[in-house]
Amino acid sequence: MKLKIISEEDGRVEMHFGGEGHTLLNLLQSTLLVNKDVNMAGYAKPHPLEDRSVLYVYMKKGKKHKRAFTKATKDARKQVEDFIKKFEAQVAKKRS
Repeated sequence: MKLKIISEEDGRVEMHFGGEGHTLLNLLQSTLLVNKDVNMAGYAKPHPLEDRSVLYVYMKKGKKHKRAFTKATKDARKQVEDFIKKFEAQVAKKRS
């Protein structure tokens, strides 16, 4: 994955993700939107042939996007870990 912050100004950040598509960006967007300090989070895949996606985040006045990203990544990791545990439990249940 390639990650590049394109712009940071007045509570707004634009990041480009190379080699990532809807799976990761949708997860990040949904975890960011739960954060009360985030006004808006969205992403776009400018063109299907381009190997990049763009994430846009607008923070509430005076709030820091770095904290929001840290929290979003931790929350996303927990969601994935919880899913894996539940999935593995269901698979084990079906096998027995």
